[in-house]
Amino acid sequence: MTILGSWLVIFLLITAITDVSFAQSFEAEPEFDYLYRTVQTKHDRNKEVEFELNRDYLRGYISDIKNILNSQLRWGRSDWIKAILIAGTTVGLYTYDQDIQNWVLKSKNNTSDKIAKFAKPFGDGKYTLPPLSVFYLYGHFFEYEKARKVALLSLESFIISGIFTEIIKYTGHRHRPNTGEPHNTWDGPGFSTSNLSFPSGHSSSAFAIATVLASEYDDRVLIPPLVYGIATLTALSRVNENAHWASDVFFGSAVGYFTAKAIVGLHSNEEKERSAVIIPVINGKHTALLISYRF
Repeated sequence: MTILGSWLVIFLLITAITDVSFAQSFEAEPEFDYLYRTVQTKHDRNKEVEFELNRDYLRGYISDIKNILNSQLRWGRSDWIKAILIAGTTVGLYTYDQDIQNWVLKSKNNTSDKIAKFAKPFGDGKYTLPPLSVFYLYGHFFEYEKARKVALLSLESFIISGIFTEIIKYTGHRHRPNTGEPHNTWDGPGFSTSNLSFPSGHSSSAFAIATVLASEYDDRVLIPPLVYGIATLTALSRVNENAHWASDVFFGSAVGYFTAKAIVGLHSNEEKERSAVIIPVINGKHTALLISYRF
């Protein structure tokens, strides 16, 4: 029943996003003059070519991964501060992982178990990717470019953050808390499929998708807190189920969040370069997206 509830929330969320955006597409047109609509139409055609599930889209994965990995060369002071804060918080949680886990296990109850069972599927691709596929098909057949863009950016963020997460997992081979081993038990690099606790894949996946939705629909007041709230519950569910340490879920969430922010930022920058006149610049909508990427 909890899985069905999770599916229902996913479809209601996508339906709400679709309904809002579909309604706005009819309301916005009368507010702009002919020149503005001409620029918009030309710009939309450019984006339609990019945000289609084709060879160019798949090739973009390689260039985006390169850009993300090389981004440290262009980091400014604020970027280094963020990195230090993430690393410091992870180390701090790691120091108290055993104490936190003991407290969670003592405090868990029927309510926390129900919440965990409800939230866990949001970090599982077999539950989140099918609705994204439906969202993409909706955009493809009804020529709704925003749906295609959100679905494909979410898919890319999910896959790339998953790649980063798996590389780290197989590099460290940290033991999960349910093994009964101490929190500082690591096997080191290898190809074993056991002991892959750090970082949490569910947390990374949930935040990778939630961050794209929150960034692309940041003009809707309820969407960002809703999707980030669900992603947070997904991360916490892994600690409640004794499947991950607190530092696992925090760092996994950071991997998903910042990977998605980078991907959204890369494609937002590409769109801006195509034209000096962009719809969001006039109404302020995508300016918020750009600021969100810089955050």
